[in-house]
Amino acid sequence: MSETTQDSADARDEQWPSKDSGGGTRKTVLYVLLGLMVVALGYDYLVARPAVNAAYDQVTEASMDANRKGVGFLSNTDVRELLGREPVQTFEDGRYQVEVYQWRGGLIVKPHKLYTVYMPNGGAWMFNRHAKFVYEASGVVNPDRPLVPVDDDEPPASYDEAEMSGGGGGGGPGAGGPEGERDAPQRPEAEGPDDEEAPAEEPAESDSPARPELESESTE
Repeated sequence: MSETTQDSADARDEQWPSKDSGGGTRKTVLYVLLGLMVVALGYDYLVARPAVNAAYDQVTEASMDANRKGVGFLSNTDVRELLGREPVQTFEDGRYQVEVYQWRGGLIVKPHKLYTVYMPNGGAWMFNRHAKFVYEASGVVNPDRPLVPVDDDEPPASYDEAEMSGGGGGGGPGAGGPEGERDAPQRPEAEGPDDEEAPAEEPAESDSPARPELESESTE
């Protein structure tokens, strides 16, 4: 009876593989993928990005040298020779021409790019600016902001309407300003109150009838 039980247990082990063997395989695969990710990130931050930064600095130094000399300019052909590679893409941004240089990143689906922007000059392309990793359109970097002419007769926007109409205490004539001070002595209404107060002396005239009595007393 015991031999029959042992044989049945061995048969089940042969039909169903051990779970430990499958778990070990999955762990191995996960460790391999994790190692590849670490290597890719290391290459991206230690090799690919520094290469783009170095190319960016090279173009910057070449542009500064051309400006110091004051003769000629840095062209797109000079940039190609300086970087030792050809652009992978060229497109237009308004009146500018943009050339794109590409470096393979740690992630194959996400390369790193350097953008060089040129403007026309005498039938050639003169270097204008450059950017790394992300490109910004010329409308964002150099926005066109035309100046709006302002008429000299138009008052500033900060003026109050009450001040412009003369009711603000300092804008109109006679309100405390220089013109108001000159006009103040010429106002005729300043003399009006004195003329109206003249009848106030009538009580003095009412005493005139008492004078004859004073004369009669003197005669007596």
